[in-house]
Amino acid sequence: MTLRRRLVLTTLVAGVPALVALWVVGTSIREGRDDDLFSALVLAHFSPAALDACESSPPSAPIDIPLPGLKRGVFEAFGDASGIPVYTYRRDGRSSQPDAPALPADVIAAVQRGSVPAGTAIDARIAGNRHLVLALPRQEGPCALVLVATPRMGPPGPPPADLLLPLALALVAGLAGIWPVVRRIRRMTLAVRRWDQGAPLDLPREAGRDELGELSRALADSAGTIRRQHADLIAREEALREFIENTTHDIAIPLTVLQGNLSALAREPGTDEVGQAMNEAQYIGALLANLALSAKFQAAAQVETSLDLRDVVLRVVQRNRAMALRLGVQIERSVPEDRVPVRGDPTFTERALSNLVDNALRHNASGGHVAVVLEIEDDGFVLRVADDGPGLTEQECLRVLQRGERGDAARSRGSAGSGLGLSIVARVAQSQGWGFVLKPGETGGLVAELRGPLEATVS
Repeated sequence: MTLRRRLVLTTLVAGVPALVALWVVGTSIREGRDDDLFSALVLAHFSPAALDACESSPPSAPIDIPLPGLKRGVFEAFGDASGIPVYTYRRDGRSSQPDAPALPADVIAAVQRGSVPAGTAIDARIAGNRHLVLALPRQEGPCALVLVATPRMGPPGPPPADLLLPLALALVAGLAGIWPVVRRIRRMTLAVRRWDQGAPLDLPREAGRDELGELSRALADSAGTIRRQHADLIAREEALREFIENTTHDIAIPLTVLQGNLSALAREPGTDEVGQAMNEAQYIGALLANLALSAKFQAAAQVETSLDLRDVVLRVVQRNRAMALRLGVQIERSVPEDRVPVRGDPTFTERALSNLVDNALRHNASGGHVAVVLEIEDDGFVLRVADDGPGLTEQECLRVLQRGERGDAARSRGSAGSGLGLSIVARVAQSQGWGFVLKPGETGGLVAELRGPLEATVS
C-alpha cells in the first residue's frame, strides 16, 4: 500500500468516527435547545388561568398552542401551520382526550416517583417517534402532564450532508501535507535505483532538517563511503592481478629452461630421479598456467568468440603425448571428421581441457589408458576425458570439484593447482554455458564430461 493510500485510509479511520461523534454531540445540543424552546412555549401558554380552565373542563381534543409569528430555528419545520397540537394527561398517564397516545410505562413511573419536577421535560419514544413530555405546575388533575409532538421529533436520521465537507477538507489537507514528503521519498528512491544501475547517486543534500533530510544526507554519505571502498577494492584487485601475472611470467622463463635441461638429462640411463623432477616441473608449470588464467578470468564475462572444438582436442592431445610416453600411459583421441563450432574462448577452453587430460595422465598407472572423445549429439557436443586409473566415488567426485578438496584415492584429482585445475574447468564451463560433471567410469577409472550447444552456422 502506498503512503498516499495509507494516509487516506488513516484519515478516514480517524476522521469518520470523529465526525460522527461531532454529529451526535451537535444533535444532542440542538435537541436540548429545541426542548427548551418548546418548554418555554408550552409553559407560557399554560398560565394559572389556563390551568384552572383545564381542570374545570378537561379538554376532549388536542389543545392548539399558537406558534411565534416569526418562525426561526426549530419552528421552521412547522411551515404554514399556526399552532402545535398538545395532549394533556393526569400523573397516572390517563387522558381526557380519546386520541391521545399512550404514555410509555417508564415515563409514567418516573413522573410518579417525583423524578420529573414541574417545568421540566423528558423524552418519550412513541411508535418510533420522539415526543416531549412536560410536567406542568399543577401536580394533580387532568392537566398535570403535556405531550408535545412536533415534525422535528421523528426517528433519528443520517448525519447531515454538510458533515461531508469537513471530511473532504481533512482528506485534501492530509494529501496536500503528505505530497511533498511523498515526492521527496520518490526522488530518493529513483536516485538509489539509478545508482544501483551504475549512475552516480544524486541525492538532494538540501532536503531540510527534518527526518527525511537526515535520511537523504545519511544515504549520500553512505554512498560516498561505498564508492571509496569500491574504488579501493578495484585497485587492490588490479594490483593483485598484476602481481600474479608478473610473478607467473617471471617464473615461467626459468622454469622453461629448467624443463629443457631436465628433459636432456632424462635421456641418460639411470636418471629416475631426473624423470621425477621433470614431472614435478611440469606440474609446477601447469600450476602457474592455472594461476595466470585465474587472475585474468572473469566468470561473468560474456563469451563473444567462437572456435573449432575439434582443433582444441587435437592440439591438447598432441601436446601431452610426450608426458604420456614418459609416464607409460597410452593416450588416444576420437573426433568427428567435420568441424565442431562452438561459442567459447580458445585460451580458456584449451586450458580447461589441458587440466582434464593432465589429471587423467598423472593419476593413472604405468600401462594405463586415457581417451579423449569428442562427439556430436543432436544440436550439441559431448567431450569426454576417460581413464582407467584408480577413480573416485560419487561422493568424492562432488567433493573434489570444490577448490582445495582432496579425494581419498591417490593424489587429488584437482591437483593441477591444488584444486585450482578442476575449479578452472568448472568456471570455464559455467561462463560459456556448458555443463561439467565428474563421474566414476562404468568399468572403473574416472570420466570428466563437458556438454554444450553447437554454434549455429549460416549456410
